[in-house]
Amino acid sequence: MRIKLLTGIMLVSTTVLSAEFSLLSGSEIDTRSQSYSYIGSLVEQKMNSRGSLLGKAWIDYLTYKFEQGSVEVEAEAPAFQLSAGYRYYFPGWSLTGWLGWERRDTSVSPDTGGIEVKGVEDSLLLQVEVDSWFNNGTNASFITSYSSATSYLWARGRLKKKALSENTRLGVELIGHGNEDYRAVQTGVIGEYYTNRFSAGLRGGYKNSSKGNSLYVGFEVYLGF
Repeated sequence: MRIKLLTGIMLVSTTVLSAEFSLLSGSEIDTRSQSYSYIGSLVEQKMNSRGSLLGKAWIDYLTYKFEQGSVEVEAEAPAFQLSAGYRYYFPGWSLTGWLGWERRDTSVSPDTGGIEVKGVEDSLLLQVEVDSWFNNGTNASFITSYSSATSYLWARGRLKKKALSENTRLGVELIGHGNEDYRAVQTGVIGEYYTNRFSAGLRGGYKNSSKGNSLYVGFEVYLGF
């Protein structure tokens, strides 16, 4: 019995030690004081040369504004997420699917009638990611996610290419997101410095939302272990 228990502990320990851990953080704000900030941790355990199991814990803070009748409403919506996923590797690209749970607490001010999304909501979280690399140093990626209770849909496409040096990439992005109360479309440029286990980037551009036109700027940091 002891031998079996020790063998099991060793197998679990070996699996944990062989997993790859990473931290992700970033923030974005526009000229209308709407913002999104996040910090998350991700673990990836390779099952074979083609597939990996994934786990993710995520905290974010979303603020946005919209008009309800003739009244400007400000919303603040912090959230916590736990997700599990699977990534399948193809030659030159990968496909990832996530299934998770999200709790978001949306407060609105003033609390006028007719607002669809407010209060604490538990959601089923669905997310799909596609990431592809080309021989000329170009990277194309697409992410879309959906939260069931708040009906919040978010999608982003990016195209980046190695430029200026071996450790820098420049690119463009297109983002769309929103729910029944709010919507936004953004397009901008990206500058990124990266190494094997670290990257830091700046991004900015034009945003059209329920509150009107604005500019946005943001940063992102990735650290792998």
